[in-house]
Amino acid sequence: MSNSRKRSSSKRQQASEDKAALSELTQPQAGGLESARRQLKSAAKVAVIAAIVIWLLALGFQSGLDSMIPIYIAASLTVAGIAGTFLIRRNLKKSEDMGALLAGAADLSEVEREARIEKLEAKVSKGDAPAILAKAQLQMQNAPKEALTTLEAVDLNKAQKLVAAQVRAMRGMIHLNLGEVKAARELAEGIDLAKAPDPKLRANLSAVVAESWARSGNSIEATELLDKYDANDADFADVKMQLLRARAFACAHRQDIKGMKRALKQLLEMSPQLAGMFVGQKRIHPLLQKEARRQLERSGLAPKQRIQTARR
Repeated sequence: MSNSRKRSSSKRQQASEDKAALSELTQPQAGGLESARRQLKSAAKVAVIAAIVIWLLALGFQSGLDSMIPIYIAASLTVAGIAGTFLIRRNLKKSEDMGALLAGAADLSEVEREARIEKLEAKVSKGDAPAILAKAQLQMQNAPKEALTTLEAVDLNKAQKLVAAQVRAMRGMIHLNLGEVKAARELAEGIDLAKAPDPKLRANLSAVVAESWARSGNSIEATELLDKYDANDADFADVKMQLLRARAFACAHRQDIKGMKRALKQLLEMSPQLAGMFVGQKRIHPLLQKEARRQLERSGLAPKQRIQTARR
């Protein structure tokens, strides 16, 4: 009975660690909307100055040429600018709404989670890509396979390239967490990192690509990709965990024990529970799994393995 209770407790602890680790992986990146707002304000200032210059030039040419053509051109450019600003603000508002639904997702009760998913269903049924991504993020922690099904509704061939890349990365990360490396590698091969304009997003996508490569036999290429991003750079603070996770896998598959230990140490400094990502999961390199378990035992979050000797 005692051994049975210990095994049951160990399984519950492992499940708790898995959820904590997956929660860290699936948190929406902070700062993205604030950065977009700052960029929009800067663009608005430039647009206002440009409009003033255009109208001054148009009035000057109109009086010199005695023609309304410059005025028509200025008016057309102004209308186009206003329309562009409206579309940008509308998309930003959509992003803010999605961000509000995802806020604190890791701490939601099942009822709260289902309520937020319900709010998204109307847009999801219409094929709205941001809504599909948001629904999948809400599902990923407790129901990763349901999240996969949700994401598969996005037609990767018809979606915008950046949206398709994000969907591929999310699907790939779920497959990696489930130990389905081949499926993750196939998705990663379709991610065009050059299409990601934001360095932080590019780093996040690169982490998924690198881990897929490392775990499917291309650890050298994975390391070269990760070397482009410093996980300790303040600009990559929101994706530090993803970069370190990918680094741990790349080092393990290259037999770089020191590099693997450094990556694990930094992950543990962020949260000791993150080592649970590498223990008791499918398709984890034995060296990485052994070191992660050792670190968990040292932190007191995993029971030490005891060797039982038979009684004579």
